Amino acid sequence: MRWPLKNRSPQRLCFAQAGEQVAYVLTDAPPTSSHRPRVLRWGQLTGSAPAAGEVIGLLGPEAYQVLKVDTPNVPADELKAATRWQFKDVMPSVEGDDFTLDVMHVGGDVERPHRELFVITAPNRAIRALTGSLAPFKAETHIVDIRETALRNLLNQQMRRDQIAQRACAAVLVGHGQDLLVVCANDELHYTRRLEADPKLLERARGGGTGSTAAMPLGFEYQPGGAFEMNEAESPFIVELQRSFDVWDRSWPQLPLARLYVLAEEGSEDIAGLVQRELGVQAFALDPLAGFAGTPPAPEGSLPRAALLPLLGAALRVDERKA
Repeated sequence: MRWPLKNRSPQRLCFAQAGEQVAYVLTDAPPTSSHRPRVLRWGQLTGSAPAAGEVIGLLGPEAYQVLKVDTPNVPADELKAATRWQFKDVMPSVEGDDFTLDVMHVGGDVERPHRELFVITAPNRAIRALTGSLAPFKAETHIVDIRETALRNLLNQQMRRDQIAQRACAAVLVGHGQDLLVVCANDELHYTRRLEADPKLLERARGGGTGSTAAMPLGFEYQPGGAFEMNEAESPFIVELQRSFDVWDRSWPQLPLARLYVLAEEGSEDIAGLVQRELGVQAFALDPLAGFAGTPPAPEGSLPRAALLPLLGAALRVDERKA
């Protein structure tokens, strides 16, 4: 979802609502094949917004939904219109046509015998609320993005750094009231799911061992249907991860899951250690700054770091993506 640009400054500003405040990340430029952006400023936005040629607003998870459907049998330039017609009757919280819809192919723009679409829908009132939150800071929004693609961007950068971009890897964002899981391969989003949050997850992780993630051979991959069994004391986070991995294995048997990366405000390594112990999948902490150059300054204001993590992914948006 994009608006025309008026200011051509190379800097990119990404923002999101954080309760009554506005969180932001300012980078020197969008990423390219030859440029890793630098984080110039980040934290709680106050006063006037920094000058930027591109402003990206990130919707909160409650403001939109992501669904997966079969690709309509229409020309590519009619996909949105055909999909919008399908969804008019399944948006009960929206009056008439007062919603925005966008689509992208599952797994990217690659020809397959059976192709599916991710369909993103958001009431226009939610988009107006997001863009309106920036009005007091004298800035105009050009692009509206979502957390699934922001987490995809962070995962892709981590996979490149670890030299496994051709494999299938998952990332889970822990926190914000609802955890988010994505699976990517070849830089493209193949799977996403929101998971039930476990308020005791970090306590479980730290109580079950040191959280160390001893290296396994790269050939090791998650094996579905293992010995894991649910019990009353088990974390719903672990249970939902197991179910998601089983769905992934059935849906994409040609892309076995190689790794899981965990991104949390606190205790990413501990949570990764818990997942590795319970499910046997190779798990590591995700470095949200893997795609950036240099060392960022200290965050401004008092917002929790969790409010800034998805914005780092939005700052890595690449607009020449095919799907």
